[in-house]
Amino acid sequence: MTTGENLKNAFAGESQASIKYRIFAEIVKEKGLRNLARVFEAFSYSEFVHAKNHLKNIRGEELDNPISGLDEAIIGETYEVDEMYPGFYEEAIAEKRKKAATSFRWAMEAEKKHAEIYRQLRVLVESGRDRAFDQKIYVCPTCGYVFVGEAPEVCPLCSVSRETFRVF
Repeated sequence: MTTGENLKNAFAGESQASIKYRIFAEIVKEKGLRNLARVFEAFSYSEFVHAKNHLKNIRGEELDNPISGLDEAIIGETYEVDEMYPGFYEEAIAEKRKKAATSFRWAMEAEKKHAEIYRQLRVLVESGRDRAFDQKIYVCPTCGYVFVGEAPEVCPLCSVSRETFRVF
């Protein structure tokens, strides 16, 4: 393997470890294991730093271009909505994996909203008006659906109350 391939593999591994440890932290925190949660959170951040360093080596100065980042995000979200999740959903239904199908459907609906917001931001950033997007963003902690501006009383996908939404 080349160094470039090794960097891509390391980036993927570190990215997955970061998210996995973050999930572990959330789970053990709910069980009252504060110190274990703190360790998982710290190591999740450490893995994030590793992933960021690897990506900087892969992409170099290209990472400094916000339009390039937005274009990549739009392409990725659109692929997930148009190709990846519909196939995953259909396969889960065929296998009678209802919880997996629900997870895929929820993700697909959230990804649609991500792509829409990224497209709006691309126009704003390209025209120097990033500050025009100053609305709150709410994320449902159960299904991941995103709301901009005002959040509904309950999530339309999973029926969770807005009091649980995370605000950004």
